[in-house]
Amino acid sequence: MSNIEQILEAAGIELIYDEKEAPKHISLLNENIVSMCIKEAVTNVVKHSDATICKITIHQKSKEAIITVEDDGTFKGDYPHSQTKGHGLLGIRERLEFANGRLRIETKDGTKLIMSIPNDSAAKDKEGMK
Repeated sequence: MSNIEQILEAAGIELIYDEKEAPKHISLLNENIVSMCIKEAVTNVVKHSDATICKITIHQKSKEAIITVEDDGTFKGDYPHSQTKGHGLLGIRERLEFANGRLRIETKDGTKLIMSIPNDSAAKDKEGMK
């Protein structure tokens, strides 16, 4: 998270981080996917949104982790139909789909990316053995 804090601070964007509970039962691969997706989402906030606030929320549910990155800026484009130069949102969606996750985008009063990634049964079994 410190890298994300630095990126936002350098851009003059306030970070609000709300981790209700650290994600459990997520494989190392899925942790890396989530980390890359959060970093790409924050990069999009800095580059495209003209936001002053970026809020990141992580919430563990029984079958999945929900990660939300939202800002108070503006959404530029018509994803998934936009013809903009970048491929950030497409990359996030593809990474999540690789792990059987999902991406939902809401663009009312800022932009909200809602990413979900399923719990990993092997990680859950390993955690239970400790």
